[in-house]
Amino acid sequence: MSDTPCALIALRDPITTGRLKMILKQRGWNTESTSSSEDAVSIYKSIRPRVVFLGIDLPPNDGHDTALQIRADDNQGRIVIITPKNRAEVANKTSISIGAMATLITPIIASDVETAWPKIMGVIPPAPGLANFQPPLPDPPPPASPPPVLPPPMPVNPTPPASVEKPRRKGRWIIRFALLVLTIGAGVAGAIYSGYIPI
Repeated sequence: MSDTPCALIALRDPITTGRLKMILKQRGWNTESTSSSEDAVSIYKSIRPRVVFLGIDLPPNDGHDTALQIRADDNQGRIVIITPKNRAEVANKTSISIGAMATLITPIIASDVETAWPKIMGVIPPAPGLANFQPPLPDPPPPASPPPVLPPPMPVNPTPPASVEKPRRKGRWIIRFALLVLTIGAGVAGAIYSGYIPI
């Protein structure tokens, strides 16, 4: 496992990112970089860098909320705020709230980092902003797919379908009954005619 220290640079400005990478490389540090506040928190959790150089205007969230998410996850996180000169006042308030190690004003040169380095590697101050910080809720799980529709259960003793032959059988029965009556009638008439049945 490498003992080379690692820093995370989370800035929207690629020029400042490139400059910080070069300065840290000269100090023997490895770097990871991103321009997204959401990615910054994920990367921090996965690599646990020794220092985070964090832009105050990092989209989609601002640097203040991103820093508090990092400090909520790791109270020993070292965060350095990077800001343009016109936002220095906001950056100073943010720095106090999140317990930042230092604030660097762009454009950054190697001597700025050199001067701030003892503070960057010093004692980590408390983050008073954590007292009122509500970490974002995790995304809800996707809704469960509905269970597949099962076919209706078959009855235990299925009723046989009505026979198409029934009307025909009823008709045959009527014909047979009529033939029987005619046969009996003819037999009685023959017997009377032959004199077997006296009238």
